Amino acid sequence: MQQLKTYLIILFALVIINCDAQKTNSYDEVNIKSYSLYEKGAWKELINYGNDAITNGQDFILLRLRIGYAAFMTGNFSEAIKAYENVLEKDSYNNTAHYYLWLCRNYLNQPELADKHLAFFTADALQKEKQNKVDFTGVGVETSFKTTDIIGRGNTWYNMLQVQNRFGWNVHMTQALSLFNQNIQLGTIPLTTTINQAEYYNKLTFNLNNKWQLKAAYHYTNTPINNTVYQNHSGLMGIKYAGNYFDVQADAIFSKMYDSTISQFDFVVGYYPLGNQKLYGISSATYRNRNTGSGFNFRQVLGGQLTKRIWLEGNLTVGSFQDLFENDGLYLYNAVDKNNFKAGAMSYIQISPKCIFEIGYTIEQRTLYSKTTTFNQNSITGGLKWKF
Repeated sequence: MQQLKTYLIILFALVIINCDAQKTNSYDEVNIKSYSLYEKGAWKELINYGNDAITNGQDFILLRLRIGYAAFMTGNFSEAIKAYENVLEKDSYNNTAHYYLWLCRNYLNQPELADKHLAFFTADALQKEKQNKVDFTGVGVETSFKTTDIIGRGNTWYNMLQVQNRFGWNVHMTQALSLFNQNIQLGTIPLTTTINQAEYYNKLTFNLNNKWQLKAAYHYTNTPINNTVYQNHSGLMGIKYAGNYFDVQADAIFSKMYDSTISQFDFVVGYYPLGNQKLYGISSATYRNRNTGSGFNFRQVLGGQLTKRIWLEGNLTVGSFQDLFENDGLYLYNAVDKNNFKAGAMSYIQISPKCIFEIGYTIEQRTLYSKTTTFNQNSITGGLKWKF
């Protein structure tokens, strides 16, 4: 009986060892199988097989490269980034990983972070992709026409020119010049006042590593009202983390606006659950503090790809405000009338691989300055952006 027990224990141990050996495939088997799937273009099968092999103990650079390329070919750029960044942990100079990480970050609309990988490109590769260390990287124009349903507020024009530069692979600058024009009536005896506001904006983005960025921005406005010219200055400092399928940013803005000192604190989360721009969202929470009180705003953006070349997104801002910065302090809402509600939709149409046309609509509900009367403002915005 004792001998039978011994045989059973040995048999049971052999079965376990055999099952474990079958579960943990050899390097040669995984290498051959994954290469075969790669050659066939069986991308989803390759991703599943490769991840199972890694879970079961087989993890090597060639396998990660194949998984990354398979994810790239299926359009899941976030999954591809995970694979290629793992390659860099083992081989920080791997040219293939850096090249596809550059592509993936660009396809996820993260061009500044993408440029960090250009430092590892060969001279021939940089020439082929037409990339220079110091260069203009983009230019854009935007115009917006705003009209109201009340006599005391005239039509408005807003025009902006934006230029983007790169100074090395890790330092990027965005500059913008804009003009705002509107005729309004103020006071108990309505007198027409013309507002011609000129603005200058400058933002620097620093890549700290493959995931972290530091941002600093300055926004100046020159606002003549009646016989007074207001020189308004605002500064932003922020930090951003780009994860897989999401990114997070925290920033603070301090400004002197007219005769008030204003501080604004933002927490922004962006997410793309499919690993691409076919479906995305941005949620922003903002706390503002000024001499006359404080306020909170929440902004939600949801967007998606309708066709190969067309994207549509909607936005909603909850909470009233009179002074509010958006998009890293690029846009400043500093009207004399309090804004109670803002919502809109924007469409992006890809004219060419490097040119995007934008067209959108915004509706705002506002309260007249020093009164309780509300009115609506409707805006049509159009623009063109080129990437170099």
